[in-house]
Amino acid sequence: MSDLDYLLAALIMGLVTFGLRAFPFVARGFIAHHRRIQVLGRRLPVAMMVLLTLYAMGVHRWEAPADGQTQIIAVVVVAVLQLWRRQALLSILLGTLVYMAQMNGWLGL
Repeated sequence: MSDLDYLLAALIMGLVTFGLRAFPFVARGFIAHHRRIQVLGRRLPVAMMVLLTLYAMGVHRWEAPADGQTQIIAVVVVAVLQLWRRQALLSILLGTLVYMAQMNGWLGL
């Protein structure tokens, strides 16, 4: 491929990326009141937290129950906060804080 081909490919990719990023702002009137988008807005935060939890729990070796104690406590904190307050950001931040505090020995566990 010539330099012009690479330049054209980069230009096309940049335009497509810009268009995809600009689309939600341009189509806001249609998107904001669409029933499926509203359903996604309600369900996606919890779905993402579940996926991240499953990934985080699956990447570690579980040779003994104590190996995952830190992760399990953090997941329980996130789950309880989410069920109680229904604030995804609060749940994620405090769950992360509890996890980091345990990993660094701040809680003495």
